[in-house]
Amino acid sequence: MNLDPKEIPPDPASFTVATRNLGQITVREGEVITFSPGLPGWSQFHRYVLIRRPQESPFLWLQCVDNPDLALVVINPAEVVPQYQVAASSAFLKELGVEEPQDLKVLVILTIPPGRPREMTANLAAPLLINLLNRRGRQLVLENPQYSRQHRVFPR
Repeated sequence: MNLDPKEIPPDPASFTVATRNLGQITVREGEVITFSPGLPGWSQFHRYVLIRRPQESPFLWLQCVDNPDLALVVINPAEVVPQYQVAASSAFLKELGVEEPQDLKVLVILTIPPGRPREMTANLAAPLLINLLNRRGRQLVLENPQYSRQHRVFPR
């Protein structure tokens, strides 16, 4: 028996978010990443989802599901600085529940000046660390002065 799509009940573990930048998106509960205590500047928002558009781009959207106007462009820091290294303390990793290095995703937030994408910068000094297994994330402020908060993505 074929059901009309209108008759198929929605997945109870999913919901729709009407975002400003990406339009309507459907999010499954299992895709939600919880940042606790939130991200600096947006501490009241904790739930986000990663979205890749277009698929072949190295850029991702970190879309807040509790505030459809809040979306950050993020990237794997190795795309910007191939030798990028994060030295998170064992206490920090334990707090995220990370047991194996391959369970950890590291991203950095990009700042793109309006109308000037070639002046884009990456915040290498405060990466986002995400445990891919339990979907918990935190921003880590590095004490390493070798990484800048405004590292140019494209050379001048």
